[in-house]
Amino acid sequence: MQWTDITGLAVAFLTILGAVLAGLVWLIRAVVRQELEKWTKAIQPGYRNGGESLADIAAKLDEISRKL
Repeated sequence: MQWTDITGLAVAFLTILGAVLAGLVWLIRAVVRQELEKWTKAIQPGYRNGGESLADIAAKLDEISRKL
């Protein structure tokens, strides 16, 4: 084997390794995004208690009035 053959094999190996690692990074980021979205849903706008205190008070008042 000559240096050009070894270099070609090394480049091919590193290219395949890079593609596998890029796929792994993409997968990890997708999972982290899903988990963050799940855990922060309660504080996002449009969801109860997501900075909409007035909506929470109105819902609680409706619940109390139904019980009375």
